Amino acid sequence: MLAKETPDRRAATENFATPDQVPRFDLVPVFGPDGGRLAQYRGVRRSDNGAVVSVVSHRYGLLPHHQVAEAVHAIGEALDKPAPEQGAPAFPRERITLFSGGRRMEVRLVVGTRYELPGRDAVYPGIRVVNSVDSMLALTCEGVGVRLACANQLSAGMDAMVAFREIHLSSATDLLGMLERAIHGILDKFRDATRLYETAMGEEVLSSDVEPSLVAAGLPLCYASDIGARAEVAATHNGLLSRWSAYQAATFVLTHQVRVNPDRERAFERMAATALLVPPRGRAGV
Repeated sequence: MLAKETPDRRAATENFATPDQVPRFDLVPVFGPDGGRLAQYRGVRRSDNGAVVSVVSHRYGLLPHHQVAEAVHAIGEALDKPAPEQGAPAFPRERITLFSGGRRMEVRLVVGTRYELPGRDAVYPGIRVVNSVDSMLALTCEGVGVRLACANQLSAGMDAMVAFREIHLSSATDLLGMLERAIHGILDKFRDATRLYETAMGEEVLSSDVEPSLVAAGLPLCYASDIGARAEVAATHNGLLSRWSAYQAATFVLTHQVRVNPDRERAFERMAATALLVPPRGRAGV
């Protein structure tokens, strides 16, 4: 049996600076208890330590992590890079992380087009690409933002940020072309996300409503409670704060404190955006 994924992301992750450091994976035969080969299955094996990280159908088309990381890196090299700013927190432009023994990989890439927001706030657009070698998750490319003030990750409604998913690819050329189209589509839409952020800056909510709104959107109570407490501190004497401020309380907790697998992390980010960032009249599009 494969080991269960640990809920502590710090103990379940491996980080790599460059794509050539990402382990290779290949398909190997699977044998039953009697030593006979199980023709309907294949194992996915890491080349660096020989560990079989998942068992898949014999029809499964393996899309190795290193190919995805190399494609994202190649596209990133052709795009502008963020310029370092004095006094701003440092964040990695490109980050590659393996989860669950290597079954899943996440690549985050920040692009150098800076968007100014009211109140001396600024964000950089970015993309998040997730791949799996266990058939449980299709290759996914999604838009995110990085807030310059504290490097919190931001998300927004699907209509603003775009998401692209693909399962079947026949070649590395297809992969590069697909990711290039998806990434440019996300970046073209990023200005829509900044408009959503600006709208949230001008609308207020009661700090006492933050926690129940997050719980209603599906966020676990333990995280919703932490975010609600931060919102209470940020609120004015009459208990009001902007949707943007409430959302920043959420992104701080979800970016810096929550330790879960990448699927749940992204789900939590979307729950927070649904509950706090998007006005009620616009939630149908999230």
